[in-house]
Amino acid sequence: MTTQDDRGAVVLARAHGLFNIAGGLWPLLHLTSFEKVFGPTTDPRLRRTVTGLLVGIGWTQVRAAATPDGAGQARRLGMATAATILTADLLRVPTGRIRPAFLLDAAAQALWLRAWRAGAVRPEPRAGGRARSVVAAAAALAAGCATGGVLASRVLRRPPEQEVSELTRARYLRHPAAR
Repeated sequence: MTTQDDRGAVVLARAHGLFNIAGGLWPLLHLTSFEKVFGPTTDPRLRRTVTGLLVGIGWTQVRAAATPDGAGQARRLGMATAATILTADLLRVPTGRIRPAFLLDAAAQALWLRAWRAGAVRPEPRAGGRARSVVAAAAALAAGCATGGVLASRVLRRPPEQEVSELTRARYLRHPAAR
């Protein structure tokens, strides 16, 4: 058995690494838009931990791609990360603990697993292996970017919620019949 073509693996490792870095940086750089899409986080410590891990894993994937044995390391790390996040998304959305928007993230993670698996292990090298790995990486990256773009556009198009002043809130509390 041989491993996937080195150039395709390097492209895939870098693309997946950049995807993980972007996913980890989003809530760190603009928490408001992240929470509008995925809902408020009940545990800020957990959010910071997961985002930090995603940035670290992504950076490791990007850097590992440049080393001789790095593609294999990036593949194992990428598949483990994608499988873990996919499992968490699929288990928690049905229980209502996280918003259904996380199903888009689950789809992106499934695409990353598919991309890694597409050219990961073959009985013998096949023609077009590199091209298929590059296409799989590009498809997963494009799907992730498209998902992010759609979610961002939906967040940015929403009208700002009107704030209720303290005086108005006090009136409603004192005079329930006025509602």
